[in-house]
Amino acid sequence: MTNDVSPASKVDKEQPSDNTEQVTDLDEYMEMLSPGAMLGEARKALSLSQEFISSKLNLKVGLVQDIENDIFDPSMPVTFNRGYLANYAKLVGVEVEDVLASYDALDAATIQRSEMLSFSKETSKQAEHSRVMWLSYLIVAILVGLTVLWWLQESRQQANDSSGVIPSTVIAQAEDVSDDVASKPIEPALSEDQELANDDAQLGENEVGLTLDTMTKPLISDENTNIEVLTNVEVNDVAQSTVVEALAISTAVFTFKGDCWVNIYDATGERIAWGVKKSGYVMTIQGKAPLRVTVGKPELTSIIFNDQPVDMSAFDIGNIAKFNLPIVE
Repeated sequence: MTNDVSPASKVDKEQPSDNTEQVTDLDEYMEMLSPGAMLGEARKALSLSQEFISSKLNLKVGLVQDIENDIFDPSMPVTFNRGYLANYAKLVGVEVEDVLASYDALDAATIQRSEMLSFSKETSKQAEHSRVMWLSYLIVAILVGLTVLWWLQESRQQANDSSGVIPSTVIAQAEDVSDDVASKPIEPALSEDQELANDDAQLGENEVGLTLDTMTKPLISDENTNIEVLTNVEVNDVAQSTVVEALAISTAVFTFKGDCWVNIYDATGERIAWGVKKSGYVMTIQGKAPLRVTVGKPELTSIIFNDQPVDMSAFDIGNIAKFNLPIVE
């Protein structure tokens, strides 16, 4: 019994379906035989040792082992690696094109792995960044809410304080008015005769007062004159002391022709300048005289004290000079 098979069915069986198309993805290349494995199997099939291969190719035994283990120096040019593989393939009778194609596929697979690894790292970084960003938003929202809550509480507390406290000025005015009313005596009503008697008594008191004023007026005028004289003397003393204090504040201008160390104190003991001053530096200081000055190199220093130049030639060259300003001969 024979099975009839139509030509169409034969064609369908011979032709691959769409689902079994030839896949050119790098995963197919990664499953191919590596160049090192191809060369190693061919060497073993010919019963050749790695030392024999290294002697024929003028390579080190370690380099032959690296080639068979698919270990290639990334710092070495690709042309060298391809040349080693081609010479090795010719020596063991393997197609050079197959070995080089496998080597190219190996590089492509390495690139794909690195790209996939970098993509996974980038994805994880993005996810971590997203979590950090949402956490930051949450913290900011909490801070804003706490700030608003604190502001509302402060506003309510201020409103309660302002409504429950009576101004102190109002209380003080009310107390003054009550004290005045309580301390003022109530005067009884007087008749017309009593009012006339009071007026006469007041006229008599006024005449006596005028007489006493006439008698004591010269004495009072003399006392006022003495008080005015004493007041003027005190004012003059204060003005003179102020002028003396103002004159005690002296000004000194130091000009340095080279690097020089200085240390300066005023009359109160306050240090107003110290340290090493560079060449060409101009230093202006003010303080209560006398100023106690210490200069490391007096020959490199020129001083103008209260607009008057100071003679520095009296000090030894190269020695430390200690003196007061103004200089008292």
